[in-house]
Amino acid sequence: MGMAEEAFERLRRIAFEGEHVERMAALGVRMKLSPGVIKTLMRLAKADGVSMGDMARGIGCDPSYITALVDDLDERGLARRESAPYDRRVKIIVLTDAGRALAEEIDAIMSVPPAALAALSQQELRQLRDLLDKVLAAAGEAPIEVSDTGVTVGAAASS
Repeated sequence: MGMAEEAFERLRRIAFEGEHVERMAALGVRMKLSPGVIKTLMRLAKADGVSMGDMARGIGCDPSYITALVDDLDERGLARRESAPYDRRVKIIVLTDAGRALAEEIDAIMSVPPAALAALSQQELRQLRDLLDKVLAAAGEAPIEVSDTGVTVGAAASS
């Protein structure tokens, strides 16, 4: 196993095992939402509207699965389908006010860092953040800035 694989394995364990997974499961039970619905809700919260096809491609699943997820969100009053302004045949998924509020609540819960990060000093956390920003930039992702008003994607990270 190379160094990149070793580093990624550690990131994967932090992000997809332990506390994070337990939080996601507890959210699903408390809110009576499947992990797929939660993930769809969170993805929709990052955009003003996403086409059904783009959502399927972004998640890497069959469009019929997205239809089922959106049906669930629609039945709960959390999202609705609208015709795309550029082509009435294309349906975009848009969050309702209730869906946006729920997505914000979920994001607040899921954004709490794992307790194990307390093992790092502020300097080490800053270094980790900066290294991850470098990886995100190499992947073509916009940097993230956190301010008193919240998280902004596309701004330069600050210390």
